[in-house]
Amino acid sequence: MITYRTRLVATSFVFLMMAFSPSITLAHSLPTCAQLDTDPQYGLAGNRVVIVHTTTLVTTANPPYCQVDFIISERGGPVFGYAHGEIQRVGLRVGLPANTSDGGTGGSPEGEGAWNGRVRNLGGGGLVGAVGSVTAATNARYVGSSTDSGHTTAENPDFGVIQDTHQLNYGKIEDFFSESLRLQYQWALRLSHVYYGKPAIRNYWDGCSTGGRQGLVLAWKYGNDFDGFLIGAPHTNHSRTSSGSSWRSWVNLEIAGGSVTQDKINSTVSRFIGACDAQDGVVDGLLSDPRTCKASAIINMCGAPGAATDGTCLNAAEAQVMDMAMEGAHNDLGKKVWVSYGRGSMANMAVPPPGASGTGGNGIFGWANKDMTYDFRLHPLSDWDDVHQLGTQTVGPYIDMGSPDLDLTRNHGGKILMWHGLADQLIPFEQNIYYYNKVVDNYQGLDQVTPWFRFFLAPGVTHCGGGVGPQPLNLFNTMVNWAENGVAPDSILASGAGRTRPLCPFPQTAMYDGVGDPNLASSFKCGGNLETKENKCNGLLVLYQDETGPHYEPLGGVDAVSCGLVPPR
Repeated sequence: MITYRTRLVATSFVFLMMAFSPSITLAHSLPTCAQLDTDPQYGLAGNRVVIVHTTTLVTTANPPYCQVDFIISERGGPVFGYAHGEIQRVGLRVGLPANTSDGGTGGSPEGEGAWNGRVRNLGGGGLVGAVGSVTAATNARYVGSSTDSGHTTAENPDFGVIQDTHQLNYGKIEDFFSESLRLQYQWALRLSHVYYGKPAIRNYWDGCSTGGRQGLVLAWKYGNDFDGFLIGAPHTNHSRTSSGSSWRSWVNLEIAGGSVTQDKINSTVSRFIGACDAQDGVVDGLLSDPRTCKASAIINMCGAPGAATDGTCLNAAEAQVMDMAMEGAHNDLGKKVWVSYGRGSMANMAVPPPGASGTGGNGIFGWANKDMTYDFRLHPLSDWDDVHQLGTQTVGPYIDMGSPDLDLTRNHGGKILMWHGLADQLIPFEQNIYYYNKVVDNYQGLDQVTPWFRFFLAPGVTHCGGGVGPQPLNLFNTMVNWAENGVAPDSILASGAGRTRPLCPFPQTAMYDGVGDPNLASSFKCGGNLETKENKCNGLLVLYQDETGPHYEPLGGVDAVSCGLVPPR
């Protein structure tokens, strides 16, 4: 059990000294939702860091909950990295299952009213820009929270650059990366304490994509304030993945004139899956490890046996583009810079239209050049690795969650359950094999990591869910059960399209027994090792922030020498 009030007050943030003071005196009766908005003793009205606030008792939900929407501003101006005259504006939403003063009932003994005593902080997606619904939490009797990450949707992706002065807006970038998240979970804990008259007994994170990255940032920086994290398809390396996805568009434009359409991608990936489907011992339309599929796009060239006949076959240039995309981004020396989406993913490589802000990859090239009018279409492919490196050097330190140091979570006893779909079309799954291996290396072996951090891959599943593969079930509750009851997930059930499968903790995989019904999970067991030397060597990348060079980063017990990738003399 965790006493959050004591821990938070001990933290030396100005915000906490102002808003989490232990001298707060609560009324004998619990405040209503309306009182949270109007009565200064409850922390919104009259608090100088709260610049806008409203509360609404939502009675149409089950259970009813108090929705608190507000904007926080603790700082501003160039000294904190913002533009002249600009202040921080972090939008927050906290949903509180109704307390007894608002008629709430049915919570667990650890909570009060309709509350179960726990907080479920929810992550955002993309570049965020708006607070999200909190009913995924409140419907399950958790306090829920969300943030817009410090800017509006209309500012995406321009918020990272002060265009007038061609400077990075470090204030808004830091809000996007971490400050909004700190405010989100700390205000959720504070309002829970005020509204229910008692502190939360558990604090959790639940997010996918950007929300997954947000959770890992919190696990790194504030992990001792959390009991567990559900991390889905995290955008851990924002600068490299955003730039790497744009590399596909850059290749498509220069080599094929932009003619590789989504229909041609889908058609070719379907041929890849068909060619490699049996590699895992069962023909089911899924790739259990797309990294082992080496099929070339020539199998879908017009006129080739079995190639598409509906207008989605490829010419020679288009086949070259597809093969380059499947191998991941490379620099001018032919060295691998970033990971592939894999031959099971139908990730697009469309060329952005004229006028797209900071063209491509969530505007990463605009951020790298500190100019949101930058347009890669005006530059040759040979410039890509230079601009990519500019991004990792200039922006990467502020937006990449690359740290494998999760000591605050591990030492506190927290648990991390991370998962990723192997057909993800937005965030390449290899990105998080790379990150997980960095964590394993940091803690000197898998056995030192799996007691508190497990990673699951879901064949055929697209970004944060969907796709032809069985969908992972009950992920959040599985993580909570691990955190609260010590039940570590040795497998996770996935179901969909008339079949069930176990998902296995990496580097294990679901192995078919060869005799049972391949549509039943009971015909599979977790085992094997996806991390063969070949996979590890194929996954080596050139050094971060030195992507134009020849030197590879060692990872997972292999290096350039052991893999035969020694740089030229």
